[in-house]
Amino acid sequence: MWLFVSVHVLCALFSTILATNPGFRLRITEDGLNYANQVAVDLVTKKVKTTKLPDQNGDGKNVKYSLTNLDIRNFQPPRSSITLASESDLQWKATNLALEIDGNFHYKYKKGIIRWSGGGSVNVKFSDISFSVGVNLGVDGSGKPTIKAGKCSCDSGPVKVKFRGGLAWIYNLFSGKVGKIIASQFQSKMCGIIQDLIDKNAQESLSTIKVEVQLGEFLTLDYRLLAAPTVTSEYIEADLKGEIFWKSDKSEAPFAPPAMATITDNKKMVYITLSEYIFNTMTYQAHKHNMLVFNLTSQNIKSKDDALNTTCTDICIGKLIPQIGKSFPNSKVELHMKSSKPPVTSITDGNLGVAAQGDIDLYARKPDKTLHHLFQIAGTGSIAVKLTINETVIHGSVEDMKIKLNVSKSSIGPVNEKALQFLVDSAIKTTITPMLNDLGTKGFPMPSTDNLKLNQFDFKLLQNTMLIETNLKYIPEPTKIKSTVLKFIPRAQFKSINNV
Repeated sequence: MWLFVSVHVLCALFSTILATNPGFRLRITEDGLNYANQVAVDLVTKKVKTTKLPDQNGDGKNVKYSLTNLDIRNFQPPRSSITLASESDLQWKATNLALEIDGNFHYKYKKGIIRWSGGGSVNVKFSDISFSVGVNLGVDGSGKPTIKAGKCSCDSGPVKVKFRGGLAWIYNLFSGKVGKIIASQFQSKMCGIIQDLIDKNAQESLSTIKVEVQLGEFLTLDYRLLAAPTVTSEYIEADLKGEIFWKSDKSEAPFAPPAMATITDNKKMVYITLSEYIFNTMTYQAHKHNMLVFNLTSQNIKSKDDALNTTCTDICIGKLIPQIGKSFPNSKVELHMKSSKPPVTSITDGNLGVAAQGDIDLYARKPDKTLHHLFQIAGTGSIAVKLTINETVIHGSVEDMKIKLNVSKSSIGPVNEKALQFLVDSAIKTTITPMLNDLGTKGFPMPSTDNLKLNQFDFKLLQNTMLIETNLKYIPEPTKIKSTVLKFIPRAQFKSINNV
């Protein structure tokens, strides 16, 4: 029936997230930035520990020297923070970074006829290193987010140089210069590492985001950014399109997104708001392109007492509407359903409902397989949906379903609508609701990326809005590489539905 198809398509959309008013909005709070800061520090630490400094050559006061095999060790991660600056900018600052550098040195001393040469090992200790870099957020022409490093500065406190081997008084001739050279080299390298993490690693990850996600064979979800993310003193917020299109027809839906509910707290790392507009553009496209078609036959009914029989000893349609049993004995009735208007999803405080209208044509299929039209019903239905979350999965179930019927065309004369209503109400209880709930128990996963998973989350139903509140968990080495970010992975795919 068309209501089953409507909810089937609606639930499938729950498995795909994806954001004039937006259809989808993403907010990252200070707690989210603090977590991102921890991940960034870990990445910097790993990168610094594997960084090689170039060999150095220099001279001073009758001494020529070279420094080789300079390796960074004993790295002390900094205390750092990512702060919200202004407009679309962030600031990443770090202090109290410390490390040691080991290497080899070789020198040649020449003054008059006096000449010495030798070498040994060198250890350089840095303390109180700090850096600061701006981070600019934006959007490109295709609606993908961009990230770019701004100006970077790096400073260090006292530098201690210790040589081993050779003559100490000669070392002192160039130890201060060696410390300054290595400090300059490290400061340059540090800014290079940080800028690469932002401009290459982070931007490369963002560049793989698909701003259009295919939903089955015919529908696509558009979640390109409408503008550059907004940075405030408390959070970063991005507005996304959040509209479903027909794959081969990108025409807009003939209605605008409503304003979504306002987020009133920032206790979690991430807040995802989905507008009912997403769901309604989906059902609009599905109706417009004749996707909301469903045939209910005896094959869909698991009960031994098949109410679609025309001949029975108990209760069936042939007894409730006698002219069907008399004219078509030992036959099966089929309900061919099709939406007459796009189903409408409404989200209010604590409630999610679907309203639908459609036509149902009843046919009798005789034993010889021929199909005979009986009558047509104009139906109006409403479904109240209950949502629950278990770990990382959203589950849905039918809390209440009502269908009102009116016989519009009949090939068998007057039809008892009360008997027909009884039959439909029985079908809702015994067949339709269990089918929908079975679909809902399979569940639909929450959005995730290759490296980031959502956990400790909850959701709220607010005016026009589904609000998902969640924290993040970083996975440095995902086992499977994907190319999407913050995207639901559908378990149920959209298909052109003629029989289910």
